[in-house]
Amino acid sequence: MEGNIISIHNNEATVSADLYGGAIIDFHLNAYPVNPLSARFTKEQMPENNKAGAAYQGHFICLGRWGLPSAGEIKAGIPNHGQAANIQWQLNHATGMSCNMHAQALQEGLHIERSIRLDPSSPLYLVTEKVTNTNALGRLYNMVQHPMLTPPFLTDATIINSNADKGFNQAYTNKPEEYLSQWPFGICADGSTIDLQNPVQPYNSVFSFAVNAADDIGWVTAYSPDYNLLFGYYWNRHHYPWIHCWQYWEKETIKYRGIEFGTAGIHKPFNEILNDAPELFDQKTYSYIDAGEKITRRYSSFITAPGKDFTGVEKIQLKKDAIHVLPKNNLPEIIIQANFSHDISK
Repeated sequence: MEGNIISIHNNEATVSADLYGGAIIDFHLNAYPVNPLSARFTKEQMPENNKAGAAYQGHFICLGRWGLPSAGEIKAGIPNHGQAANIQWQLNHATGMSCNMHAQALQEGLHIERSIRLDPSSPLYLVTEKVTNTNALGRLYNMVQHPMLTPPFLTDATIINSNADKGFNQAYTNKPEEYLSQWPFGICADGSTIDLQNPVQPYNSVFSFAVNAADDIGWVTAYSPDYNLLFGYYWNRHHYPWIHCWQYWEKETIKYRGIEFGTAGIHKPFNEILNDAPELFDQKTYSYIDAGEKITRRYSSFITAPGKDFTGVEKIQLKKDAIHVLPKNNLPEIIIQANFSHDISK
């Protein structure tokens, strides 16, 4: 541990988290230290109601809400994306290949405990997060995992793949059916179509998709041809039924991409979610947690160098002792051994 930074590692990979804001800020192969999670906002980039706390970086969690609070909540001091990403977390314990931390978001009335467990010998880790409502009343809430990609890993050649299904443009949540699309495509404001696997036209936006209901798991990957590096996540679809693709350009250059997944379907305060679309594509766009209730969700992440001729992921399958990544173009599957229980079904 160095300051607020907690690092765990095995012979293949290293994972690091920052207790100030709780973000996972590094995941890289030891032999090839390109970090897909190197993104870090400056204080000046943060919303006004977030500037007193931690800046967004790496893979942070949106807990309580995804996006803006209501006007009254902002006045009461609630930051965008919830308090958990804005406050100091506390370390419970850390060993060579695991760590455990927690945070109490007092105004949200939500307590989160997180464990990160790195596989003994593979570039793979499992995150378990337990959220408890410490309020005397039940409440609406959302929980979104928010990994951000930025250069050098992110370039105009980076490829995003997922098992997303139907989706829409978040700029039009009051009429999502008019901007309905099928992954990997999104509908822009002018009616044109954008390929979200590898967009070439600058268009600052967030597109949201339901995870394919035919699959037990959700998954999203990012591949950098420049570094021959594949980075991805998988999770229980019932825990996180939505995938969100955020992109931010500065003129002609892609600056950030978000490969987010969570319970939220609408990037707005709850009063607007309930007015606009409490349900889309047979999925709720919010969650509920009762007074005193504890809810557990899990996800896993992996990183690997896929080899020659790789152009993206067609499918991810979980088997008892391995993750099987099926590439596009009928290339041989990539097998990542799981030497610990990576069960995300509970």
